[in-house]
Amino acid sequence: MKYAWDWTDKYGGGILDQLKKLGCSCDWDRTKFTLDDDMYESVIIAFETLHEKGLIYRGNRMINWDPEAKTTVSDEEVNYVEEDSSLYYIKYLIEDSDIDLQIATTRPETLFGDTAICVNPNDDRYKKIIGKNAIVPICNRRVPIISDPYVDLEFGTGCLKVTPAHDINDYNLGIKHNLDTIDIFNEDAELNSNGIAL
Repeated sequence: MKYAWDWTDKYGGGILDQLKKLGCSCDWDRTKFTLDDDMYESVIIAFETLHEKGLIYRGNRMINWDPEAKTTVSDEEVNYVEEDSSLYYIKYLIEDSDIDLQIATTRPETLFGDTAICVNPNDDRYKKIIGKNAIVPICNRRVPIISDPYVDLEFGTGCLKVTPAHDINDYNLGIKHNLDTIDIFNEDAELNSNGIAL
């Protein structure tokens, strides 16, 4: 609660100034904050009512995290920028065989959080390995090879490493295929104990 008050003290006046500059016509002597004594009870009642109606719920969801401010960032505040980057090719051995899969990724550091390999069910190159397991390099964890039409046959090698904790598309695949989620970063965006192969 202290952080909310500190934030309001620091930025609340600036927000009001912006509203005035935008031409908003309000009674500026009667501004309210959700934690004001005379508002708090109403806010709690509204929150509980929304919760009882199932409009507010607690659940696991991928969030955008700012490691400097140590806070979440709303989806609306995130601006995705296309940029040129390198593709890294990583080999994943198929369990109990001498066959490996090459997977192209722009995020090789996230392999510690991989919980599946995914191929397109219409890709003839990989039909025989669907349902088998692959071994994640370095950490030697066994993960299933699954199929989903989400995988682009033309991108990279046609194989996708699925890291549900660190990519929204992988997160959605993880939910659809009931995959584990392994968070490999701490709040400073550094590798945590899950992200360090011992």
